Amino acid sequence: MAKFKAKNLAIAVFLGIVLVGIIGIVNAQESLPEGGESFETAVEIETGNYEGVGLEEDKPEYFYINLKPGQEFKMEGKFEAFPNEWGEETLGLYNEDRTKLVEVGESLDKGQQALFSFSWLLSSDKDSYKYYIKRECTWHKIELLSLDISLIDRYDAGSQTDAADTFEKAMSITSGNYTGYLSGESGADTNDFYKVAVNKGETLTLKVTPPGEARMRVVIYDSDRRALKDEYAPNPGAIITNSVPIAKNGDAFGAVICDRYCSEYPIEYTLNIAIQPSVEDGVGDGGEPRNGENGVDGTGAVDLTKDVAKAFGKGIVTIILLWVLVPIVCLIVIGVVIYLLLKKKKK
Repeated sequence: MAKFKAKNLAIAVFLGIVLVGIIGIVNAQESLPEGGESFETAVEIETGNYEGVGLEEDKPEYFYINLKPGQEFKMEGKFEAFPNEWGEETLGLYNEDRTKLVEVGESLDKGQQALFSFSWLLSSDKDSYKYYIKRECTWHKIELLSLDISLIDRYDAGSQTDAADTFEKAMSITSGNYTGYLSGESGADTNDFYKVAVNKGETLTLKVTPPGEARMRVVIYDSDRRALKDEYAPNPGAIITNSVPIAKNGDAFGAVICDRYCSEYPIEYTLNIAIQPSVEDGVGDGGEPRNGENGVDGTGAVDLTKDVAKAFGKGIVTIILLWVLVPIVCLIVIGVVIYLLLKKKKK
């Protein structure tokens, strides 16, 4: 028979306590905290996976989360009813003015489950945001709420923020290829304004490639903020190329737009900016794109249209000269010869 050892018992008890403590910590991390009773007493919540029991009827809970411009707030999860009872619960997202932005909710049959998901992309109106989450039950209590909260950085043009939606805060940029993000209907980030330094005689081209479901718009403004050209996609997924000549030195502005009529969800787009030099600044008729960048198609291909036109024009001129001048010269020569022969005959 094995002997009883107090030391082994103490070790086992210690390990059991540690294990229970670890389990308790994990469960505490995954358990949805109790929210405040109003917007004023809202409890801060961070990103993560949570699980909580259903709310009592007419006893809403309030949470808040701190966000940055250019971040996409995403919330998804599951409502689950009791096996033998109906239930209902809603979740709403509110801005700092406590205006409801979006709400998800379900009235569930006995034992029914319902998945939900929504996103909200923030603009650069402020340096930081405080958004609220309201959880509410106005009918029967559900059994379980599973919740996953995440923040996704959707910063524009390789920066650490969102391209602003005003001329005053437009993001300075040069020729090249960039990635940007817009909210469509799911957020407040519907316009990205970019600022480009240009010279008189140059041609500025903006090319935007959207995802297949988005119907985007691109507007170019001069240094006086007057719209020079507005291009709107004829169909979802259409690539837009907007190109204008520059009348004077200064800053031109490009607005890339995806509003509620463009997409239901936040989208990612690619932006190519090309600056074609004037004849004086470049080589030949238009030269190479300024700053050593490729053309708007990104391939570096040379546009031969103007050269072909010039060559064709020269060919036409040459033909006209041959058909007009040659006969005239021949007639003059013949006339001189006849004159000399007649003069010789008289002698």
